[in-house]
Amino acid sequence: MRLISIMGMVRRCNRPRRGIGTIVTGAILLSAVTALGTGLVSWTNSNLFTHQQDLQLSYSRTTDKINEFLIIENVWFGENSQKFVNITMTNVGNIGLNVTKIELTSSAGSIEYQFTDGAILPKKSYSPPISYDWGSNEVVDITVTTSRGSIYKTQALP
Repeated sequence: MRLISIMGMVRRCNRPRRGIGTIVTGAILLSAVTALGTGLVSWTNSNLFTHQQDLQLSYSRTTDKINEFLIIENVWFGENSQKFVNITMTNVGNIGLNVTKIELTSSAGSIEYQFTDGAILPKKSYSPPISYDWGSNEVVDITVTTSRGSIYKTQALP
């Protein structure tokens, strides 16, 4: 009887195992799907993060440009050894701004001044003296440009 039961075991061990191929194939497919899914999720997250940063930057630029508010309060023309114009600008907005360019235009011509130190804090003024050969009774168009692209214009008469 033992011999028969041992023979039965031997016979069972010699049988082909059909289920193991399915299990190995399933494990390989599961690993491949997991790797592809992880890669796709990582790529999507980084892509969405980039778009979120672009959207935030665009929103802050637009909002800051809307909140930027500059008033050209006083323009006076003077003469020491040479003629000059003094323009007083006040930031009445709730965010700081940076004046980057002032353009003076009259019938005599046009002059453009670039600024690197034109920062104006909220509720503060900035008054740069600018060398400009103005003529009497010539209307001078003054254009002030900020770093965010806002443009403020006024006219003055010496």
